[in-house]
Amino acid sequence: MKDNWHAEKSGKWTSFWKDEVHDPCAPYFLIKCIEISGKNRKEIELDVVEEESIKIMLDGRHLVTLLALPRELRELAAGFLICEGVLKEIGDIRSISVQEDTVFCQSSLDNNELELWTEIRSSGCIGIKSSWEGIEPITSSIRMKKEVLINAIEQIKERGKIWRRTGGTHSSLICTREGEAVSFCEDVSRACSVDKAVGAALLSGKDLSDCALVTTGRLSGGMAAKAARAGIPIVASKAAPLSTGVQLSKSIGMTLVAFVRKPNLYVYSGEERIS
Repeated sequence: MKDNWHAEKSGKWTSFWKDEVHDPCAPYFLIKCIEISGKNRKEIELDVVEEESIKIMLDGRHLVTLLALPRELRELAAGFLICEGVLKEIGDIRSISVQEDTVFCQSSLDNNELELWTEIRSSGCIGIKSSWEGIEPITSSIRMKKEVLINAIEQIKERGKIWRRTGGTHSSLICTREGEAVSFCEDVSRACSVDKAVGAALLSGKDLSDCALVTTGRLSGGMAAKAARAGIPIVASKAAPLSTGVQLSKSIGMTLVAFVRKPNLYVYSGEERIS
């Protein structure tokens, strides 16, 4: 098997990647480029991850177009509908079907509610904090050991095959308080990786009030809001928090953990849930 540039750059995962069987259906392509190192130049081939426009239709109406990895589209649509507050619970989705680059969803949503949500989103005038209205406080009494979150980041590295191959994806994993993975998804968008992981977990019937969302993306208010609407009490990332993420998590009682890098992590709100 041809050596992989991204795997070599990721240190300890080099030998792990070389033992993996290449997936001919994987969403990446070999593309030629010029590597410049000092005064030397050479042509090499690198894997570049695929990105496509994915349309989500709800009750016959175009809801949104997302730039995403063209796989796990049912999970993407389900997660988006819940994480963005279009629907309150997974039971509100009556059916989901995929046709090429379009996901068709049928729901029990009232037409007036859908029209209002569409108008607000399309107006572009909704502020960051006003978009948080209606998010309910987190009441889960879950406690999770620090080591569970650190190990979850290690799981992300192990499971992130597309990232190791291309360096071009974000990953999100949902795990139980014991560290058991409930769902894992990669995507070119940090937000879509969360939507997919949440959608996969909810479609499988999981109760997320006893789980944590662990991701590679920065923790903005939008990312925290997605988790809150899905009922997830703990959100952690190997990346940095943003001020809006800290503000929202404190206001709703969510546990927000960032810079999870063995052996340390930093808790910005809800420290009582981390033991």
